[in-house]
Amino acid sequence: MSKTQKMLLLIMIIIVMIIIIILGIFIIGRRNGAIYSEPEPDETSQEIPPEEILSVEAVRNRYYVVEGVINKYYTYLDIISNIEKYYEGYSAEELKTARDENKQIVYNMLDREVINANNITVSNLEEITGKVTSPSIDITSMYVTQRSANMHLYIVKGTIREESNLEPFTIVVKIDYANETFSIIPNGYVEEKLANAKLGDNLDIEVSENIEVNRNNKYVFKTVADEAYAVDMFNKLKEELMYNKEAIYNDLDEEYSKAKFGTLEKFESYVENKYKNIANVAAAGMQKTNREEYTQYTITDTEGNYYIFYETAPMEYTLILDTYTIDIPEFITRYDESNAQERVILNINKIMLAINDGDYNYVYSKLADSFKTTNFANYEAFENYMKTNFFEKNSFEYMEFGDEAGTYYTYRVSIRDASENSDNTINKTFIMLLGEGTDFEFSFNLN
Repeated sequence: MSKTQKMLLLIMIIIVMIIIIILGIFIIGRRNGAIYSEPEPDETSQEIPPEEILSVEAVRNRYYVVEGVINKYYTYLDIISNIEKYYEGYSAEELKTARDENKQIVYNMLDREVINANNITVSNLEEITGKVTSPSIDITSMYVTQRSANMHLYIVKGTIREESNLEPFTIVVKIDYANETFSIIPNGYVEEKLANAKLGDNLDIEVSENIEVNRNNKYVFKTVADEAYAVDMFNKLKEELMYNKEAIYNDLDEEYSKAKFGTLEKFESYVENKYKNIANVAAAGMQKTNREEYTQYTITDTEGNYYIFYETAPMEYTLILDTYTIDIPEFITRYDESNAQERVILNINKIMLAINDGDYNYVYSKLADSFKTTNFANYEAFENYMKTNFFEKNSFEYMEFGDEAGTYYTYRVSIRDASENSDNTINKTFIMLLGEGTDFEFSFNLN
């Protein structure tokens, strides 16, 4: 091997060794995390910035945390106000001790800033909180502003019912999700800017970094399944049907409300007639449907009534109280996929549901004009006919579908009195004209 060849071989060996050393340094650096390049930002590790805009609480389980705190607070106020009921048979001295112990519990729930600002003590606590007796709490709105990664401030509005008396309240609840603690600013002591705050307001307020733990300010976190949530929605609705009809009226779907009622007075009259026994009715079935802009919960009760909730956040919804006044999305889908006979059945179902509902206005609006003017002088005459020729509750069976005559169809229906211990039946033949979309008009034999 020549001298030149030896020199080239030596150079090649040196180059290979340098490459091996560089690769070794790179591998070791990788293992130890010592690569000299700018790391990608880790968004999940950054502190969540405060959100000063007031919004609706969108997380169901957090909604229930705040609701639980408020119910706990009012439960203890009830105990303090009615100590003899809860400690029956206790002596006067024992009752005083029990009352003081429960006042201490409520005191421990209150916000420290409110306590300091108003010189609140266990002794003067009832002057601040007031007295309640067997309160029923109905939350109508729950707004939240996030002050830090763990601190949330909730403005909660609603009504307190004692027997049939309703009083509005505004409470502020602070939740420390790191310490799992809470504090309460009671009704009447909420700052004016918070009491009057509205959805979307920018709340530039100071909130402490944490809430220290004491014996009585730990909240209970629970996971609420769809079925339990639907029952809670129904029970809230029951409460309002009995005691706060205006709250339901304000929650009605706008299109539905205009088509069905038009005024609060008409709605209240409808509720009085339709839901006479609502206190004894329970939820019987639930169907959940996820839609693009809302979640639909369709609930049936033990009397066969329908309640359709279009939910946008926990306990935030618009409401429909039947399945015939306006066409809900699944009805339109089913109708579009049906043949003529099936469409006639769907429309007769609407008519019979309206009759059972006592909604003769809807039935009257669907009558063919010529049939209406020929047989009924006015709406009152039609209403009287319906009340005397149909049953209070009707079950029906489809008997015979008639031949098509252009766009007209006939269907003979057997209608039975659905009340207990009755075998009375009538037969009616419905004559129906299918219109554009889901529109229709009909007539029927009067005999």
